[in-house]
Amino acid sequence: MKTVLRSWLFLAFLTLSMTRLQAQCEVSNIYVQNVSLIGPQPPDSCIAEFDLSFTIENNNGNKYIFIHTWLLTDYPNYFNCVNGQPTGNGSIRAPKSADLVNSFLNIGINNDGDSVYLLNTYTPDPGVPMATADSITREIQPDGSAIFILYGVRVSVPVPCGTPTVLATDLWSSQSARAQNAHCVNCSILNSVGFLSLAGLVNCASLTFNATITNNSSATLNGYYRVYADVNADGYFTPAVDTLIQDTTDFTVAAGAGMTTSISGTVPSANINQDLFILLTQTSGQASGASRVILIPSTQCSVLPVSFKSFSAQRTNRSNVMLRWETASEINNSGFALQRNIGANNWQLVNFIHSKAVAGNSDAPLIYSYNDLNPHNGISQYRIMQVDLDGRARFSDIRAVRGFGQSNAVIVYPNPSSDGRVNIVFEDEGIRDLTLTDVSGRAIRQWKSVSGNTFQAINLQPGFYTLLIRNTQTGIVQTEKIVISNN
Repeated sequence: MKTVLRSWLFLAFLTLSMTRLQAQCEVSNIYVQNVSLIGPQPPDSCIAEFDLSFTIENNNGNKYIFIHTWLLTDYPNYFNCVNGQPTGNGSIRAPKSADLVNSFLNIGINNDGDSVYLLNTYTPDPGVPMATADSITREIQPDGSAIFILYGVRVSVPVPCGTPTVLATDLWSSQSARAQNAHCVNCSILNSVGFLSLAGLVNCASLTFNATITNNSSATLNGYYRVYADVNADGYFTPAVDTLIQDTTDFTVAAGAGMTTSISGTVPSANINQDLFILLTQTSGQASGASRVILIPSTQCSVLPVSFKSFSAQRTNRSNVMLRWETASEINNSGFALQRNIGANNWQLVNFIHSKAVAGNSDAPLIYSYNDLNPHNGISQYRIMQVDLDGRARFSDIRAVRGFGQSNAVIVYPNPSSDGRVNIVFEDEGIRDLTLTDVSGRAIRQWKSVSGNTFQAINLQPGFYTLLIRNTQTGIVQTEKIVISNN
């Protein structure tokens, strides 16, 4: 379900950014996207289908995960919530049917093991009705968290469609065998529906976006917005993946249904042809603090007409790096700007290679190569900016090569690191599983199915670590020592 319906309902996203002392309790970024209304609609409720995603620490303590949502006016505050946290200490008895009266959305997830699946029965109390969904996925992130996406969730909200409404949600998890106790709780998560709507477009020719925010209520609404680019073109907002291109910007919409305000901004050339996500957060009225995410499309930009089959960079001697790439087809292609970065994220133009295709068009594979004079002793990164005849462009993946004297199969830099970030360059491309352990041998981070020949680990705490690198194709395991300093 990829179409984003610009109606009032659930284009809001539930958002929560908090960190607990217990690692398994770190939960953030609860989003509802890709909404469609299901007719016929009853007069006193609104039936919708949507996709739900959230991020939680990838930890064995979260065997079961549960989500409950009420109208704010019906919220029972079972966990005695203060600032998003329960006031009770230790584990809390899981809410039962009597505690979940008027909860119109109940979701359960079994997260115990290598596979993840939705629960048809509420484990603490089979009398609680559960929402249905088509499927669920779990994706492990480089920072050690996991993004869950539930596809095709169906719900009936007990208000007519179009009514400005505030909702309250509890999200909790349990590590007990039958989920009889809540061990990690995030509660009273507020979100709004129906107060604001937004529509807009991205103009890739001028590298700008323009959108209109509409007030659907009778009160003046204040807030701020942030803009992200959908860099992996999956239609889902994931802040760990998508790129922030415009930071916090205030807005005000005058009181009265139908009143509007316009927003606009620039789009970096690296994000040409990418849709944008607008994050709106209200700071006034009964929905203050609630946020929503809306996708605006790049409908004025066609997909760039070159398909890369491969791209490699290999040092051949002390002073030379050979770049090779192959295209499967080319349409309206001007050529390729080769770029090199040898530090501080300073990308420099190496050369521009014109397309071999006649008039920029070819339906047959074409092979290119270029020898770069590069005596740099450290790590060099390369990328290709493909440019079509109309001036539009996109970037290839990044490839890294070593200096002539760097003979290790794996390079980790900087090492020691002073900011909790390290870059890892593998000997060649492939699929690898990575495990980071502390001095006691305890695994603190895991990254599955890492592809390509470069990887960046972030948010590492000061300490001494061992990185285990397992090639999933050959089974070979390598180890590297990593040091994160305090300054």
